[in-house]
Amino acid sequence: MGNNAIRDQARNLKARSILEFATRTDPRTGLELRHAATRKVRVTAEEVLLQDKAGGPFRAVAVDVTADLAAGGLDGLDTGTRTPSTWYHLWLVANAKGAVRGLLSLSDSKPAAPAGYKFRAYVGAVYNTAEDYVAAYFQNGRLVWAEKSSPQPMGGFPALATAVDLAASVPTTATSAILELSGLTVTGGHFIANLYVGPTETGPWHNHYLMVAGTPDSAGAIDHLQGTGQAEVLLDRPQTIYAYAATAGDQAEINVLGWRY
Repeated sequence: MGNNAIRDQARNLKARSILEFATRTDPRTGLELRHAATRKVRVTAEEVLLQDKAGGPFRAVAVDVTADLAAGGLDGLDTGTRTPSTWYHLWLVANAKGAVRGLLSLSDSKPAAPAGYKFRAYVGAVYNTAEDYVAAYFQNGRLVWAEKSSPQPMGGFPALATAVDLAASVPTTATSAILELSGLTVTGGHFIANLYVGPTETGPWHNHYLMVAGTPDSAGAIDHLQGTGQAEVLLDRPQTIYAYAATAGDQAEINVLGWRY
């Protein structure tokens, strides 16, 4: 990932998707739904340190740029055209005269900056969804709160350590994933999903008791209840965590709420 670790050398860095609401049709139900249709991201910071390839510094202050996946070049995509279901990495670039601009790139280490823009700083990543809009998110420093995604839908979970693919939920540069863990009653009565999560297939593990209590159908009351908890898991492999259930078949779900760089 090259020298993009310079993201630590920023003050009050914030990035966010610029929301432009529109409608879409839910393919499962045919209903018209409101959603955020945007391809723009705004980055602000009191101060950011950019570097050239030799490590030479450039200090940018009062940064306020907007990058658009629908555009090309400065304040747009460095090369090619945007593709759905794809991560794009967000960079700040600057020339020797002090002009600071935004740049979106498939690369998390070597963006194709226009001629003269030799200084750069990595400031995050955005996900262009299957529907071709940037997933809504807000970033404060190295912490991101993102549109909720579900890499592991509710279902019976195995009792052996299993890789959970987060490729559509966190970027390659994320160092941890912020999770919502859920358990579900399926036949009424008490139910416990004891779910273990960790950064590698051998742990270290943190277990989460997701206990919920329902009532049988015959009681004429609720028979499906869901309990949730949250966890942050470090990433040893990019975009991958591991999990298993204490008892095979426990009903569990893993959602991603955000990540940390």
